Amino acid sequence: MFKNGYKVILIKEGKFNLRQFDITPMKISIFIGMIMALTSSLFIFFSDEFSEWAGSREIKLHRKNNKILIEKIKMQEEGIRNLIEQLEDIKKQDDQIRQLVKLPPIHEDIRKMGYGGSDKKSETPDLNYLLPESGFGLKYIEEQLDYLGKLMRLELLSYSEIESIINKEKDKILSYPAIFPVDRGAQRLSSNFGYRRDPFSGKNTFHGGHDFSAPIGTDVYASANGRVKKSKYWGSFGNYIEIDHGRGYLTVYGHLSSRNVKVGQKVIRGQKIGEVGNTGRSTAPHLHYEVNHYKKSLDPTQFYFDHPLN
Repeated sequence: MFKNGYKVILIKEGKFNLRQFDITPMKISIFIGMIMALTSSLFIFFSDEFSEWAGSREIKLHRKNNKILIEKIKMQEEGIRNLIEQLEDIKKQDDQIRQLVKLPPIHEDIRKMGYGGSDKKSETPDLNYLLPESGFGLKYIEEQLDYLGKLMRLELLSYSEIESIINKEKDKILSYPAIFPVDRGAQRLSSNFGYRRDPFSGKNTFHGGHDFSAPIGTDVYASANGRVKKSKYWGSFGNYIEIDHGRGYLTVYGHLSSRNVKVGQKVIRGQKIGEVGNTGRSTAPHLHYEVNHYKKSLDPTQFYFDHPLN
C-alpha cells in the first residue's frame, strides 16, 4: 500500500552503480505543498503586476474619455445658452405681436414656469463624479433642456392664439399703425414726442410727433392700411398727407418734397406715399410724423413694431 511508501532505484548506464531513494507519503505531501506554495506566490506576484499594468491603461483611457466628455458638455452648454438667447428674441417679437393684435402679454412668472427643472426626483443616476473639473453639472443641462422644452411649447401656444386672432381680425390689424414711416437705415430720430424748444421762437412748445432727419427724396411709407384724407400743401407743414385708418386713428406726414397719393385713395401698409423734403416751416430736410387717436396726439414710439426705436 502507498501508506508504506515506495523505493526508487536509479542505475547509472555502463556501470553497476545503484542509488536508492525512499518515497514516503510525508515526502510526497511536502513536495506537493512546496509546489502549491510556489505556484501561489508566482500567481500573486504576477497578478498584482498585471492588475497594476491593466489598471494604469484603464485609468489613462478614462482620463482621455473624460476630456472628450468635458468638451462635449462645454459645447452643449454653449448651445443651450445660444438657444436661450434666440428664445429671448422670439419672446420680444411675441410681446410686440400680441400688443399689435391687442392680446395681453404673457406674464414673466408664466414664462419662467418650471424654471430649474421638474420637481420630480430624477431617475437617472448621479454621474457628476465622472467630471473631474468644477463648473460642470449634468443636472444643470437637464434642467435647462427641460426649461427650453416648456418655453418652446408656451411660444407655440402663444403663436397659435395670435394666428387665430389675426385670421378673425386681419383688416383691423392691418389698419393699425405699426411700422416706421421711413426706412430705418435712411433716417435718424432728430426730435422726440413731447415738449421741446421751438427752433424758430425759442419757446418751450409741445411737439405732437417724431421728426426723422433724412436726405431729400427718401421714400416715405404709410404705416397702416387706410384712406387718404388730405394731400396738399398746408401752411407750416408744407407738403402734407393725412391718412384715416378707421376707429379714430389718423397718421400725419409733413414737410414732404413730393406727394404720391390723392385724397380718397386707398393705401396699404408699407406703400410709398411721398418723399422726405424741407417744405413749410422747416430748418432742415426731415419728415414730421404723427399718430392721432380721436384727435389726441399719441407718442409714435408705441406703434413701431418692425424694430425698437433707439
